[in-house]
Amino acid sequence: MAVPTTMKATVLVAPHRFEVLERPVPVPGDEDVLVRVRACGI
Repeated sequence: MAVPTTMKATVLVAPHRFEVLERPVPVPGDEDVLVRVRACGI
């Protein structure tokens, strides 16, 4: 399975204001793991 180059992220841009933005997928370090989330409920 290929890792995409971008992901959607909810970003706090101002107090009480969030935006969904495209961000680059972070590169995990030697002791990190990259987890794909299919769905999330808040």
